[in-house]
Order: sequence, then C-alpha cells, then structure tokens
Amino acid sequence: MTASPLRHAAPGDGTRAHSRAHRNARTAVAVAGVLAIALLGTAACGKKGDPQATASANTVITDSPGASASALPSASAAATAQSSPTSGSGNGNGNGNGAPSFPTTAKDYGLATLAAWASGSKSKLDQYAVQAAVAQFMGHGKPNTQWSNLNCEVSGSGRTACNYRNAHGDDARLTMEDTQLGHPTATVDVFLNRTDYATNAAGYVGYFMAAWGDGNKQRMARFSSSSIANMFSGKTPPTGSQTEATQNGGTWTVKVTGLPLGSGNWTFTVSGGKLGNGNAITAVTFD
Repeated sequence: MTASPLRHAAPGDGTRAHSRAHRNARTAVAVAGVLAIALLGTAACGKKGDPQATASANTVITDSPGASASALPSASAAATAQSSPTSGSGNGNGNGNGAPSFPTTAKDYGLATLAAWASGSKSKLDQYAVQAAVAQFMGHGKPNTQWSNLNCEVSGSGRTACNYRNAHGDDARLTMEDTQLGHPTATVDVFLNRTDYATNAAGYVGYFMAAWGDGNKQRMARFSSSSIANMFSGKTPPTGSQTEATQNGGTWTVKVTGLPLGSGNWTFTVSGGKLGNGNAITAVTFD
C-alpha cells in the first residue's frame, strides 16, 4: 500500500520565440499568442495530480509499514491495490520496498489481521481492518501470537467469516469483505472472546468447566496444565454444574457437581496465590 508513487515529469522542452526587429506588430502579437497557449498547456500538465500509488503484495507484515489504510483517499483507491498471485499469512517481505501484501483468501487475511493485532502496532492493524474493527481490537490488549484457523463460512452477501483460536484459548471471529480480499482493509467486523482469569476459586473452576463445554482445550490448559486438560479428553461435559469451595491456607478445594445430577462429580485443587492468573488449578480427581 505504501509503494512510492510514480511521478510524471513535467514537460522539459520550452517554446522559444525569436523576435526580429523588422517584424510588424501583428506578427509580434501572433507569436505572443502562441507563447501564451504553450505556457497554459505546460501549467495544466504541472497541475495534474500524481497517480495513486498501488500496493505491492508480496508480504503481509513488515517492520516498517508505510501509510495506514485510514490514510487512503477512498475505498476505491484501496481497491486498485495489486494483489499477489499467492496469498500470505502475515510474515516476511519479499517485494524489497517495505510495503505489505494482502492475502487473497479470507482464512489467510484473517490470520494476517490477527498478526497485526498481536504486533501491538495500530499502524499495521490499520492496513488490514476498517477503523470500527480496529477500535474493537485495540480495546482488548495484546494477545498471544499463536493463532490457528478453526473454520470459515459465508456470512451474508459478499462476506466471509472465519473463526480462530490461539494457544491461550482466546477466540476471535473475523468477517472479511470478499471483494476487498487482496487489498487493504478487508476485515470489516470482529468478535473477540479473551480468556479471563477469575479471582475466586469457585469462579475459576467454573470457567474451566465452561471451557470444557466449549471444547476449548487451549483455555482449559491455561487454567490448569496440559496434563490436566488431557484428563478430560473424550469425556462428555455436563450441561451445567454446581460448585462448593473451601479454603485451607493458601489452597482451595472446589467440589463440582455436574448437572443434570448423575453427569459426574469432580474435585479441584486450586492455588490461591495464582488466582487471577494462569495455571491456578493444580490437581483434579474424578469422584
């Protein structure tokens, strides 16, 4: 998007008028008229606007991005960007001029948008998302960078929505404008569900159970550990649960009863010092 604009040089051949002393006044007036027309033509060329720069599309995220998408004069100008014959996911720079590339598939465009968000650079994010979506991203901090695509689906006329999850269990649903893929600001809407860490033991375990119900193993591991999360693999989560928490020094014991009754019972050990952060669940038994 930030490729250097191509400038047309102003005409360099001036028009010279050689006056001769023996020419009459009528001839002098005619020569002056020719000069005036030539000068007007040269001035008109000089006032022409420079052609719009077109975006190169060999990379997605660069360390030195140029103008943001919000600086584009219009949506139609963005649509003139040249798309790459192959899509990217937000890494590398192969065009030699520092300009980003814009993936041509919704899946990869969403990954590039998430990479821009994770970089913490609003100017990078501006290149991939409209300002309403940028505002949604910037209000949710800086996420883990390891995103995976879950699926993509048609979302209304001319749009595609893709779902993603990162290694911390954060979920994101991005909607892209199909006709803008391969160009700047194709991401037009975003829904984010960040992993939240409760500060009380019962709520913390409740969040773990909800993550199990959602099939969010990454979030379960963030609340506990990979080995504890694996203990629940292949098992059917209850549709609801009741919790009872008791404290013993710096440790909490949380008993969970699955709903409807008969869905299962579990006892969690929770470190009080880790509440509000990751990995507070240190042990679990199936009763």
